[in-house]
Amino acid sequence: MSYFQPQKGSKLSYDEDDFPILRYDLNDSTTQTAINPKTYENNTFIDWYTETMAIPKDSKFVSKKWLSIILTAVVSGYLVTVVDLTSVWLNDLRKGICLSKLDKWSLLNPYSSCPVEDWSNWSDILFNSSSTISSILVNFPLYILLGSVMVVITVYIAEKNLYISQSGIPEIKEIIQGFNYDLTSYLGFKTLCFKILGLVLMVSSGFWLGKEGPLVHVSCCILNVLYTVIFGESNNEAVRRELLSAATATGISLAFNSPVGGVLFVLECIPSYFIPTKIMWNSFISSAVGLLILVGFRLFTEGEDFNEGDLFSVEFGNVSWFLMEVIPFTGLGVMGAFYGHYFTKLYTKFQSKNFRKNLQYKVCELLGLSPDKGNYVEIMGIFLLTSILNYPLTMTRLPLSAFLKILFKACPADPQDDDTNSTNFMCSASDWITLLKLGYIAIQAFLLTAYTFGTILPGGVLMPSLVIGAVCGRFVGILSSWIQNHIFSAIDLCTANSCLVSPSSYAVIGAGAFMTGITKLTMCVVVILFELTGAVTYVLPIMMGVMVSKFVNDYLSNENIYDTWLKNNFNRENHTDYNSDKGNGLCNYSTSTSTVKNKLPDINVSRIMVPLSSTKCLQIVPTRPYTIGQIHQFLNDDTHEGYPVIANESLPICLGYIHKTKILTALNYLNHPNDTMISFQVSEAPSEILSQQIRLEQRYGEMINIELNPEKSFIIMNDKTSVRLLIDVFEKMYLNYLIIYKSNSNPSMAGFIDRFMIARLIDEGFESLKDEISTEFSEFDIDNDIENSLLGRQRQSIELIS
Repeated sequence: MSYFQPQKGSKLSYDEDDFPILRYDLNDSTTQTAINPKTYENNTFIDWYTETMAIPKDSKFVSKKWLSIILTAVVSGYLVTVVDLTSVWLNDLRKGICLSKLDKWSLLNPYSSCPVEDWSNWSDILFNSSSTISSILVNFPLYILLGSVMVVITVYIAEKNLYISQSGIPEIKEIIQGFNYDLTSYLGFKTLCFKILGLVLMVSSGFWLGKEGPLVHVSCCILNVLYTVIFGESNNEAVRRELLSAATATGISLAFNSPVGGVLFVLECIPSYFIPTKIMWNSFISSAVGLLILVGFRLFTEGEDFNEGDLFSVEFGNVSWFLMEVIPFTGLGVMGAFYGHYFTKLYTKFQSKNFRKNLQYKVCELLGLSPDKGNYVEIMGIFLLTSILNYPLTMTRLPLSAFLKILFKACPADPQDDDTNSTNFMCSASDWITLLKLGYIAIQAFLLTAYTFGTILPGGVLMPSLVIGAVCGRFVGILSSWIQNHIFSAIDLCTANSCLVSPSSYAVIGAGAFMTGITKLTMCVVVILFELTGAVTYVLPIMMGVMVSKFVNDYLSNENIYDTWLKNNFNRENHTDYNSDKGNGLCNYSTSTSTVKNKLPDINVSRIMVPLSSTKCLQIVPTRPYTIGQIHQFLNDDTHEGYPVIANESLPICLGYIHKTKILTALNYLNHPNDTMISFQVSEAPSEILSQQIRLEQRYGEMINIELNPEKSFIIMNDKTSVRLLIDVFEKMYLNYLIIYKSNSNPSMAGFIDRFMIARLIDEGFESLKDEISTEFSEFDIDNDIENSLLGRQRQSIELIS
């Protein structure tokens, strides 16, 4: 019997070396048959091969794709503008009102750009008093009261829909890679509305969280809602994820006014099945259209009142930099790396379920409240602590984006020249007082962000990291300026354009280094900062800080903040239907594989696969026929997504892989008692299996026939395949499982392996294989064995069926 079976529309022949050759007749109508998309359960992975083969190629389908992208960009642009305006207004409302000309959006005029003489605190409005006592007795209580109302509403809606918590970037990342995370809810219209409302209130409350990461979730919700409406029943899961990549770029672009940075963010942070050029073009168009809407809307609101122009327009004291400044630039990179490492460790500690739940329980018990009020008590406590720590300093009462803008601005030569509240508050005092302020802000921001990011609040860590990095950068810049003025003043360090170190430029470099330290991103961070600031002459120092931060952080840890959350929390709770107790099946091949795979000797797949004797298979010719009740018990006894289909244990000829949902669907059509015997029928089964089925049916009498259509993998591996090659195939082909065949008997199954096993092995660094490896390989013969085995074995161990 031939091992290779020709597919419909193809003909099988052999060359002189007995290698199979498949030839397709392009005129055969059978080759044009459309493949029906699958239906997937939550917390499973899509079949990329089937989905991409099912994508229609007609112009109408392509038009729908571009319509979805353009509409998503337009709607996202307007919604982000509304979020910005509303959050700024509510945040400033806690401090007072800008009473400038009413025909220029006075109530929406941000505090930072309101003329000093036009801004009125609540004590001025209510009691016509600006004294310190009135500020303590009136302004601060109202500041707390208004914020508390926002916090209570935020926690209420977050408990109503837990999908709005945190940033959403890790979940979007895994959805784009093929994971099904309850898309109708997580990317649904209800979640979109709650996320926007919660995001506005969270920013207005003054927490050390950013809205930039959550805007990715918002834009993806918009895309998913529009995609469902536009495509209807003709939607395709692969296309959905292709368009979600563009929506992700749109969210980042709108958050940072950085269209190219948004595109690079997707290419660098979000692995995709599709080729990069395709993702890049979709993302570029979507980002450009969305940003055009955002800029146009801001012009409509009168740029003088709510114009952040280049969002963080930077006015450097210098237009150049000194070569000796490489030392503090490098130091900022190292600081950013350590920030990312220890922030992740501290966040992981705070995020521990036992730590957080125990703390909530003890505080509720102390206050005499019910434990189900734990989230309210916890977040209200964070809010009060944040408000108390931030209120004494005027600059920390601002929204984080406005605070970052101040850190990026050089101190004016004469503070009196600036008649608005955007005057750099830190420049009015001596350098040493400013350093104390910056150190105080950096420490409390680090601790508050690490704790707050783990709550159910909708908020991200990108903007806080930029602000903390800018604070530390400004700190180092002021020290560098003092050293230049007092130690190296006699040395000629001047360039053709300047003679002074610019602390504001150090803030930009520190922001980039700290953002890289927490995310491990490089190119997109440089471009985002360049587009934010327009700092052309400081691109090289920014690159230097980012590069050093990346190298040092990679040495300290393998995972960024998002991968850490995925590893410790994702698919761990409330997911009991499928894949429970198997891990999350998620593997960041780009980082994990490169650090451990190259150290792995060339061992066979047989060392890591589940052997046939331990694999739960569906048998076509069992010793005794299945009954309907037995099949239901068979399906309910595990959390597998599906099973290999074989003849039986004595004749393990593999016929493919069948998903559990397909079997359940077939059983639902039967209206027979549970003791009714059934016989599974598989088309194109080998004759020896058919003959055994006939004998089985003759022996036990009449049975109910159930037609099965198992999936046949287009990749075939045997038990002699190299594990390195296996991992490469799972990485490049986005496989969910693979049936392993015996090397000396191709149709016979030898074992089974899936992405959960691969992910677990990579996460542990192949620790479970060390004992086996050491017994077979010595440290002197590993290289030779790898070289010889790869040359002599790869061709026979894997075949690609096209």
